[in-house]
Amino acid sequence: MIYTESVLVRDNIRADTPTILLLVGSEPFEPLLEFFREKCVSLSSERSYAQAAGRFIEWLSVRADEFEETSKRSLLYTAFVHDLRFGTYQDCLDVHGLNWTPTSHQNLKRLINALLELSDWLSRRHSATMLNPIHHQASAADQLIFWRKWNKQKSGSLLAHTKSHRRVAESVFAVRQAGLPRTRNGMLQEARAFPADRLNDLLWNGFANPGNEGDPRPWVKYNLRDILITLLCAYGGCRVSEPLHLWADDVFVDPDHPDMALVLIHDPSDGMAEYIDPFTGSRRKIVRADFLQRFCGGRKPLTRETGRRHAGWKGCLLTHRERKAFQVIWVDRNAGRIFLTLWRLYIQYVRPVTPHVPWAFVTKHGQPLGVEGFDDSFRSAVRRIGLTPAKWAGTSSHGLRHRYGQWLNELGLGDKEGQVAMHHLNSKSQEVYRQLGLARVVDAIDKVSISTLPEFKEAE
Repeated sequence: MIYTESVLVRDNIRADTPTILLLVGSEPFEPLLEFFREKCVSLSSERSYAQAAGRFIEWLSVRADEFEETSKRSLLYTAFVHDLRFGTYQDCLDVHGLNWTPTSHQNLKRLINALLELSDWLSRRHSATMLNPIHHQASAADQLIFWRKWNKQKSGSLLAHTKSHRRVAESVFAVRQAGLPRTRNGMLQEARAFPADRLNDLLWNGFANPGNEGDPRPWVKYNLRDILITLLCAYGGCRVSEPLHLWADDVFVDPDHPDMALVLIHDPSDGMAEYIDPFTGSRRKIVRADFLQRFCGGRKPLTRETGRRHAGWKGCLLTHRERKAFQVIWVDRNAGRIFLTLWRLYIQYVRPVTPHVPWAFVTKHGQPLGVEGFDDSFRSAVRRIGLTPAKWAGTSSHGLRHRYGQWLNELGLGDKEGQVAMHHLNSKSQEVYRQLGLARVVDAIDKVSISTLPEFKEAE
């Protein structure tokens, strides 16, 4: 059997961008790296492609001989999909040694779509045999289904005018699926939000510095850095990774509310940065990736870092076009006031002076803080107030953004307002954050419940 493994490396062809390298045995699978260089997808997408390709290569190494006959080759794809969906055990025995357990429909769809896209690309670039041969022009019925779905997605986007009908038409319309039994069950995607009644406890007790609880100086008593990040996530609706891209000069006094902070979070690579030209004295604007390279000792955006310095960036609805940034919208104005007060203390007393590190939130050694570092601190703070950090309980760091979404429901905001507040590209994306929980639905029905049945009294 051939074993595969995915490793994280840097691609010197793409300016040392982190990328996934698939090892087949001990040799790199070069076509996949070529595919990534052409597609330039996110790191998480690369992992899906590598996982799908690795699974298929391992499966071929033990089952390809069964489909050597020409009459059976059309069954290869179907057999692989079924093994992926239902696992390779039969009667508690796996004769192939793959040890695959059943996977969900959602995960199956993710892997199969990635594998088929890679297969099509290999066919176009290297004349490889397509895994699931089809005609590249779909039938009129298939095209109708595709465009109805596309139009529905387009209608939910504030950037609908940027979706090119012609560009999408160039893609392959055909829908390729193996005949697997479909599940008709749907799951309630209940938003697991951080408990609202425990947020104050988290901020002022969870993030209190151990041993300094009695110190009257706030910058000594509290972990101001992580309180500020928590405020941005819980009361500003940020994803955990987004505040980590904040630079020290990205916080302003709100001109409409001088006691509140106006926070702009920029695209980590393409966001605007300014500098003073030493020859002319004029103020110039460049992108942040260029600024980091030229004025910060060759540093890279945190999206291109690895390990504990890495912080991701999911596509956002940018409210400030020129700066390529979005504004944090406070769900509670008092949070904006507290943030401004603590921000000034943090910059003055806590943040170390680091000339070549523009990021606002740094470690005690002056290095940029990554998601992993904040999550460690957040989990410790949750435990200090007697809670268990867990996604299912809403007490993970992502539960803070879910809390923001639930507060939008309580304020009665519509989909479009919620889309801007949570900086989603598509209005449908907020549904997972604003889904009403089972308890809320039961409570709503109880308030208006009808009564048509008499009470049942057990005979004496």
